[in-house]
Amino acid sequence: MSPNRLTSWVSAATLLASPLLAQTAPTQTTATRAGDDEVIVLSPFQIDSDRDRGYASTTSLGASRIALDVADISASVVSLNEQVFADRGAISTMEVLNLVSGVQRTSDLLPGQEQFTLRGYAVGGLSLRDGLPDPMSAADNPFDESSAYERVEIIKGPAGTLYGSTSMGGIVNKISKWPKFQPETKIELQAQSYDEFLRAMVDSTGPLSEDTAYRVVLSARKGDRYYDEGDAPNDVFNTTASLTHLIGKNDSGKIWGRLQYLDFALDRENGWQFITGYLTPGETAAPTVRDSKFPLAFDANTVPEDDVSEAEIYALEAGYEQAFSGPLNGDWTLRLIGRFSKGEGDKSPSYSQGRPVPVDSSGNIVTYVNASGATTNGDNRYVSADDPRVADWRASVTLRDFRGYNQSAGGFLDLVGNFETGPLSHKLVMSGELTRSERERAFFFWAASNPANTTAVANSFSAVAPNFNGVNAASIQASSTTNFNAFQGHVDGDSFAFAFQDNISMWEDKLIFALGARYDSLDATNQSFDQNDSIAAGRFVVDPSRTVNSSNSDSTYKFGVVGKPSQNVSVFGQVSQTFSPITSLDENGDKNPNQEGEMKEVGVKVNMLGGRMVGTISYFDMELTNVLLTVVNPIELGGGVVLRPVGLQATDGIEFDLTAEVTSGLNVGASYSNITSTDANGRFFRGVPMDANYALFGRYAFQTDSLSGLVVGGSWKHNGTAPGDSGNSYFLPDNDQVDAFLAYNRDQWGVQLNITNVFNDDSTLSAVTDRLAMRAMPRAARLTFRYQF
Repeated sequence: MSPNRLTSWVSAATLLASPLLAQTAPTQTTATRAGDDEVIVLSPFQIDSDRDRGYASTTSLGASRIALDVADISASVVSLNEQVFADRGAISTMEVLNLVSGVQRTSDLLPGQEQFTLRGYAVGGLSLRDGLPDPMSAADNPFDESSAYERVEIIKGPAGTLYGSTSMGGIVNKISKWPKFQPETKIELQAQSYDEFLRAMVDSTGPLSEDTAYRVVLSARKGDRYYDEGDAPNDVFNTTASLTHLIGKNDSGKIWGRLQYLDFALDRENGWQFITGYLTPGETAAPTVRDSKFPLAFDANTVPEDDVSEAEIYALEAGYEQAFSGPLNGDWTLRLIGRFSKGEGDKSPSYSQGRPVPVDSSGNIVTYVNASGATTNGDNRYVSADDPRVADWRASVTLRDFRGYNQSAGGFLDLVGNFETGPLSHKLVMSGELTRSERERAFFFWAASNPANTTAVANSFSAVAPNFNGVNAASIQASSTTNFNAFQGHVDGDSFAFAFQDNISMWEDKLIFALGARYDSLDATNQSFDQNDSIAAGRFVVDPSRTVNSSNSDSTYKFGVVGKPSQNVSVFGQVSQTFSPITSLDENGDKNPNQEGEMKEVGVKVNMLGGRMVGTISYFDMELTNVLLTVVNPIELGGGVVLRPVGLQATDGIEFDLTAEVTSGLNVGASYSNITSTDANGRFFRGVPMDANYALFGRYAFQTDSLSGLVVGGSWKHNGTAPGDSGNSYFLPDNDQVDAFLAYNRDQWGVQLNITNVFNDDSTLSAVTDRLAMRAMPRAARLTFRYQF
């Protein structure tokens, strides 16, 4: 953003905010203590779930850092509440997130993996909880377990004035399960047929005294991944414990503490599913691969069996909140929070594979005639799995030993004011934060040798009939040369930020302006590891000559407006920015440039039938500079994926989301998005459909006495055609997936059966390259039993 432009916005903000220095709190609801008629005012930082009507939610926290009516927010916001999670039998957010417009999953189908695109931009992790940063990540990827929170909110577009460095496409905000003063315990037991697991969850809350309440949530999952029963663990344990103590006159404040601990042991690799024969020599147009010829069964495992990832992640929080009467005769709330989290563990041992090569029954490489008429050794791009000459597919295997950790700590202050100045009502949030982060990640690797190989593909292993007897991490390390990839290195960062956002309303909330600005500053030190010294020491050794120090700072702004031509309809528009200081280094050891983005959006919202119908339709136009894209790392450097700069990403499109309680017992939801996302060269971004995505979902609870308690429901998701890789060398066709469920509920207990992929579709849902495709999980049944007392 230009300095002159920033100055004008900050000046305008200062003139509007200086007489106020606060904001009106949101409409407050109340709760009652157990055994007491005393009324407790709900915090402006909490959502009142009692206002939900089926799938429809009318309040959001993450879009403004405080609870506001969705109709009063100048942004697209979608809430996925407890009912949505329950009907899906979901154990991670990714199992419900694909019902939202603009969302496309890019990770594999392991419950807990959090990688997707939102409005065309890559998102890794559910990075916020209760409107504040909350990284729950091992050394490589964030991980999710839905027992730790009550619901999630998807806030579309950049939110730089609220959260600083965030995804351009938007954020996902988790809403915590807070202690209650009414005793309540829920038990949930689950079993799944394919990708097998058993899971148990206990959620207990209640008062410890007149002023103190607790909540403890425990969940444990144990199972076997579908590709190697008995040797592929699918084990996750999560515990979340919290205490709240009310303080002050009339319980106007509270202090609290929260602990979350997550531990997992997962077999996350079964080798690469690769597409074959999709390119024709001489053709220049990139094909859409409608018949993905996979030579491997879905449950094939083409790497050694000892590839188990283990990790521990824990997070601590302490908070103080106090409501008081303050300046301008306003109602004010002060919130102070400290957070600390650390994740250790990585994919180790881990295996990567080279490009698959076809061989005939004699072990010779199958050839093809290239565009110049020359006979050329084939690979999976030009030779098909149904070619009668092909007897096997061969690929090299590389062992990787990833090591690393993520650690972060921060202090956060929010001051919320609810007040009036003449005819104007204000809801003002002023915030500040100090954070420190530390992370490192690199890996040792070894090219596996195969003395038993008799084919023309040197040191290769069979992908069709793999035989890894006697081949494991220990044997490969003992027989191969140690190599090292410094990868992400070691990064320390210290940052501070301060911001404000004011919702200014007039004419009984018929016209609302949102004005915000934020300043972020980050000092980072990026240390690279020395290859030779690290190999000699068997641990990461810093190369002092390759230390890069950087100072990054910028300001972002937001301007939004909401108009209500009628009680049930609002129109909105916004211009907002984000700023992401980048600390990663490129392949030459230089720091990648920072990212700056801006979005313009207009839309219409409806809130009808007394909150039983909530919907948003909007058009947006966005640009982000210095985008980093995930690409395949060469096998000689250890394989896997790395980040590469691709320049500008421009995205525009239309989105629609609607939830409604149509009649008593019938709840439906619908979403639609049509997005175009390209780089400066006109290439489409991987993981972003190029044409329409849409979803329908719903439930019907029978109302007659004879069928009371019976519920049926399901969903249909259509994914549009999408690029299969970053170079647009091929495209994945559109596909559909249908899920269904049947439930029977009584006052205290219920049982539910979910069937995913009802028609057993074998579509390719997404891909990193033609060698790393994510196929739809075969039909699976998940049985859930719930009991509450």
